[in-house]
Amino acid sequence: MSVLVERVSGVEFGRPLRVLHVSDVHCATDKLVRVLRSEEYDVVIASGDFECVDTAEALANASSDVFAVTGNMDNAAVYRKLSSMGVLLDGRVAVFEELHIAGVGGLDFKGSLARLQRELGELKARVAILVTHHPPRGILDEPREGLHIGLSEISNLVERLRPRLHLFGHVHERPGYLARGETLYVNAGPLKRGYYALIETQGMTVKIKQLR
Repeated sequence: MSVLVERVSGVEFGRPLRVLHVSDVHCATDKLVRVLRSEEYDVVIASGDFECVDTAEALANASSDVFAVTGNMDNAAVYRKLSSMGVLLDGRVAVFEELHIAGVGGLDFKGSLARLQRELGELKARVAILVTHHPPRGILDEPREGLHIGLSEISNLVERLRPRLHLFGHVHERPGYLARGETLYVNAGPLKRGYYALIETQGMTVKIKQLR
């Protein structure tokens, strides 16, 4: 297993939390189960593209609360499974230990974003963690150099919410992190290829790891 560990400066979270972030599993159920059973964490956040229903169902192996959005490669069956498990975050805001976590799914991006915008209109507290499938425009969004496929709508949402963490996936070629302003952006990379991320908010340490 290879590990890239970086300490992020300039972003403060305010409380210690160990976040396991996975994305783009693409039916690699065995890898998801392996990570869920081997790592230590306080919460699991999944940024979509399970692609198979049994892969989404494997989130039940987590030893903590789970929050997940769909990806563009997911289907209605995956959506229903995540919803029935009580972990679906598409277009809604959840609360975990007094922290507000907002999500925008990739299956119905426009509908999910619209639902979240309505819910945010009634929210008084600040969103601490934003979870999306797609990246924002210009941040860890290049499948090849110079080609940015992130979404400006996500960029606008981040600008409005100013979350401490923005967790996403979609672009397999750019696992990593970037601190900009008040936000730490993390692309966990594709778990299909073994990539995932661990974020420790005390000291803001990011580990991009890869199964072997």
